[in-house]
Amino acid sequence: MTDFYAVIGKPVAHSKSPLMFNSFFKSEDIDAYYSRIASENLEDALETCKLLGVKGINITMPYKKELLEKVDFISKDAKEVEGVNTLVFGKQLKGFNTDIFGALMPLKKTFGNLENKKILVIGAGGAARAALYVYKKERAVCYLANRSIQKGKEVAKKYNAFFLPLSEVNSVLKDIDAIVYTIPVKIDLDISLLSANSTFFTAIYKQHFFKNECEMQGVKYISGEEWLIEQGKVSCSFFGFNCEKTSAFKPVGGTKPPDRIALIGFMGSGKTSVGKRLAEKLNYHFIDLDKEIEKGEGKTIPVIFNQYGEQYFRKLEQTYLQKFLEKGKIVLATGGGIVNTKECFEILNKSFFNVYLYGEIKNFYKRTENSSRPLRMDFNSFVNLFENRKDNYFKLSDLIVNTSNKEIEGVSDVILYEICKL
Repeated sequence: MTDFYAVIGKPVAHSKSPLMFNSFFKSEDIDAYYSRIASENLEDALETCKLLGVKGINITMPYKKELLEKVDFISKDAKEVEGVNTLVFGKQLKGFNTDIFGALMPLKKTFGNLENKKILVIGAGGAARAALYVYKKERAVCYLANRSIQKGKEVAKKYNAFFLPLSEVNSVLKDIDAIVYTIPVKIDLDISLLSANSTFFTAIYKQHFFKNECEMQGVKYISGEEWLIEQGKVSCSFFGFNCEKTSAFKPVGGTKPPDRIALIGFMGSGKTSVGKRLAEKLNYHFIDLDKEIEKGEGKTIPVIFNQYGEQYFRKLEQTYLQKFLEKGKIVLATGGGIVNTKECFEILNKSFFNVYLYGEIKNFYKRTENSSRPLRMDFNSFVNLFENRKDNYFKLSDLIVNTSNKEIEGVSDVILYEICKL
């Protein structure tokens, strides 16, 4: 049985954490998979985690601070930083903060000892708090620059740092050993004022602000992926794994472009209804794979099952699925059993952005009570069939959305938000 892990946040589809964890799981032959859970709010995300039976999650914005009130146990570091970015499920809900290691280790590798190093942290959010907290423990001299003066002063005071308005930040650059950049926008920063021995370290891996300027000036540039990797390694240890002795713990590949979206999930999960609405909102072409098969073969799915059997139908699924590999801007509603065909699984995994529609199995059974689906029988058989497929649904997913606690409009809106942010 596959163990499930995930990242939650809003947005979350951009996260490279699945690339990193799944690279590690594959290299170590661990039967586990890491995905992304999209949600309307924190309660929705946690409900989905419990339904899925995930063992641990990472948390990105905006849920880190809110989680402080939800856990049974919270580490001292998480309390001090005012944010939880790693959650372990069990008898107790345990919250940790590993951003401090993401902030610390890349600079430790660069400087060795941070004592008396002058470090300028730009921003005053969760990443900045983690950085200031751990640098002060290392006896560094910290400066904080932030757009909001009131918030900046509050955070600087809490972590015993010197505060600077953003408008004055260039005035200290000649004396700075390292800049730690934690905001997702580019500001007026004169990199030429830094010495060649200084370092620019960004917590943001979606953009590469000031990379070119640093290279031109001879300033060492550390990407946000290094922060991601170092905090991820510690999260991995909280999940019960040891990844320190492997080089495989890194984000391999990239997030798939969402020009071909496949909705996967069990019968009754809402793939067709959600797919039609999502396609309308994206101005994509909607395709129901079962309907395409029926139209092409001139027979209904139940007739195909009765006359030729399930194995023949699965071959048809593969044939028709391949027809859409060259098409872009499509939303494809797949059949519930497509994930158990190796060839179809590989096609979807390689060529589609796969959104797993999940929820309570009893809801799916009720939704399908008047259908003519050939594999829908009594409830126990229904559950057993789902159990036979659920690992593959999860392993194929690029994004997971709970459909039991939302209407069609709500589900499509959650997916739309994530796709637009990509």
